[in-house]
Amino acid sequence: MTEKYTVTEISVQKKRRNRYSIFLNEQFAFGLHQDTLLKSGIAKGDELDDAQIDGILQMEERFCIKEKAIRLLAVRARSRKELEDRLCGAGYDKSNVADIIDYLENKQYIDDGEFAVMFACSRMTSKPCGTLLLRRELQQKGLSEENIERGLEAAYKNTTEFQIARQVADKRRERIGSVDDKKAKKRISDLLLRRGFPWHVVEEVLDHWQE
Repeated sequence: MTEKYTVTEISVQKKRRNRYSIFLNEQFAFGLHQDTLLKSGIAKGDELDDAQIDGILQMEERFCIKEKAIRLLAVRARSRKELEDRLCGAGYDKSNVADIIDYLENKQYIDDGEFAVMFACSRMTSKPCGTLLLRRELQQKGLSEENIERGLEAAYKNTTEFQIARQVADKRRERIGSVDDKKAKKRISDLLLRRGFPWHVVEEVLDHWQE
């Protein structure tokens, strides 16, 4: 026979007025946000079995996941994988996280294509880099190859990799000061390689050194 639990009290929590404490058989059982409480429809005197309680707790977790996801997105845009990693890292059930992220994608709170373009363009503005590094950073965001290509195309839409490399090299050359050409070239080539510019682009920059 399935065990039943009677809802003996539902009270507002003192420190968080939008949350309620649920008591079953005179004992505190769990807390619920007011939205979950309304959605569940439970009231004092109701009898609940284990399956019903589990359903209510799943409903509460999905609500909490959605609230946390929206707060994270309010701070900055994120890829699906970034958001998924943060939410799962917070200890939420992976299946519930996937359901909420699907919901947010359908509502266009998350769009990996737009995120790839925005991230790539922002990266080029704040700290210009080559395609090798930019591709790797987009991959680390968990983006598909199609969206990575969209980001790269947007980043270099009005310029070339050589032009960006020249700008980076010129700025560093101004900071180097009176260093002989051999040392200056070494420092700049190392910088460009670290910034993800292919070797053939680095060579082209060095070929135009006197300019």
